[in-house]
Amino acid sequence: MRSLQWKLVLILVLLVVTVMVLVGTYLLSGVSGFYEQMFYTEMNRVFTPDFLDAVMQIGEGEGGATRVAEYVQAHSARLGLTENRTFSLLDGNGTFITGSGAQARPAFDNSPNLIAARNGKVGADSNRLAAYFDLAVPVAAGENSFILYIRDSKVSVSELQWMLLGIIGQALLMGLVLSILLSILLSKTISRPIEDLTRGAKAVAAGDFTSKIPVYSNDEIGLLTETFNSMSQTLSDTLRTVENERDKLSALFQHMTDGVAAFDRQGALLHLNDAACELLANGEEDCRDFYGLFAEADISLPELLSLRRPEYAERMYSVGKRELRVLFTPFGIADGEGGVIAVIYDITEQKRLENSRREFVADITHELRTPLTNVKSYAETLLNDDDLPLPMRQRFLNVILNETDRMTRLVQDLLTLSKLDYGRTDWNNEIFDPAPLISNIAEAMNGDAARHEHTLTCEIGEDLPLIQADRDRLGQVLANIIGNSIKYTPDGGQISVFAKNEKGKLLVSVCDNGIGIPAADLPHLFNRFYRVDKARSRQSGGSGLGLAIAKEFIEQLYGSISIESEPGKGTCVFIRLPGADAEKESTVKAT
Repeated sequence: MRSLQWKLVLILVLLVVTVMVLVGTYLLSGVSGFYEQMFYTEMNRVFTPDFLDAVMQIGEGEGGATRVAEYVQAHSARLGLTENRTFSLLDGNGTFITGSGAQARPAFDNSPNLIAARNGKVGADSNRLAAYFDLAVPVAAGENSFILYIRDSKVSVSELQWMLLGIIGQALLMGLVLSILLSILLSKTISRPIEDLTRGAKAVAAGDFTSKIPVYSNDEIGLLTETFNSMSQTLSDTLRTVENERDKLSALFQHMTDGVAAFDRQGALLHLNDAACELLANGEEDCRDFYGLFAEADISLPELLSLRRPEYAERMYSVGKRELRVLFTPFGIADGEGGVIAVIYDITEQKRLENSRREFVADITHELRTPLTNVKSYAETLLNDDDLPLPMRQRFLNVILNETDRMTRLVQDLLTLSKLDYGRTDWNNEIFDPAPLISNIAEAMNGDAARHEHTLTCEIGEDLPLIQADRDRLGQVLANIIGNSIKYTPDGGQISVFAKNEKGKLLVSVCDNGIGIPAADLPHLFNRFYRVDKARSRQSGGSGLGLAIAKEFIEQLYGSISIESEPGKGTCVFIRLPGADAEKESTVKAT
């Protein structure tokens, strides 16, 4: 029993000390915080917009500093100016002009608030660790600029804190004496709550957080009992929070677009999200263990378990039409448990883009190689054959010139696409009426149509909406589309250009009765270098980039372009562009 008494004495002493320290810290901090809040509250009551306006007015001109100092001193009672709280008037650079109190010129050069005031901002930040409170307010009075600087040395709050500290120390000493006496005299009465605490601790250890231990007294044991009950509730809340977080992670894991699967050391499935089953396209029976899921990965579980973090294994393989990249890494190997986690990425689109890039490079190479070969062969003939007749020389030079123009157009188209891809195109967007542009382009293309004995008609509806676009580039797109109709329509064909207002949008259609386009080729027409009739396209100088450029440009304007065609019956190209907003529209019409 004596041992229990001394243990109780020690426990009670520690509790008393702990409680008093906490209470003392709170009180001392509260006093400092209250004094700080009172300081800035008093400052806010004085330094109102009206007060500062008055300072700006009286501070203008010669002698403004003296008038401002006298004006602020007139409010010394409201500011609470004392020997410990002083006022200083500084110029805009922080140079002392005048002040109040015995310490009217303190060493305040390193004050953050004063530095802020020098930069034209109100310095009202507080730092409880600093040895003072201060406030710096910049004021611009005509050509004069001042800083009103209030500084409190915290002497009053320090004195109050020392007084509270003495009171707390006395209370602590008395509490220690009483706790020792009571613990010795009341050891038997204390044993009952200790037994209750023991039972409560066993209940918490068993996972029961619902039972509350009754509090029989308000002494340290009662405080301990309350603390235990609070701890039990906090632990219950923490476990509930952990459970919620686990549910969130589970939901995130389940709905990830990348596949994730976890296995134990024997290969049994621990976790698997829906994306993994979908990407691997395995049946339910195959989704139960490691080898069922990754039979095609050509990797064994012992091989993966032998890895040490941050090592990992990577495998690439195909499942149906999908190209997969799988990263395997072990987890929890150090404690002899754990297993393997597999993260599955669908790189089908990445592979497709890579193949498209290779095809793009191959197409460029082919498109440049053919004209370069022609230029070289004709140039060598001209260089080596001095007896070549003049008409043939002229024909060879025309071929070289045409092939050079063809390569120039190809390079220009590639540069245009590159600028569109990287957003480096310099747009000259303006709001304008599209009717004259459409009419002028159709009229300009009429000469080409006449050379092929085509009939080119242009019909423009009334009340076309204004559009915001680059006039020249839109004209190039329209000329390119009309030019395609001229090229791919047998001589003597019909080509019609039509524009109308379609629910506030501009609709432009270019239709012909030419050779048409097979249905299988329609989805690929806007691909770069794609041509339905490659021989005829090259013969006519086409590079296969015109429609790709048109699509990029139209989509930059938040519009759309589409093609409808049927072999032997002709082709129609539809361009839709949004109208300019009503405000800009009214402005343009007014001008």
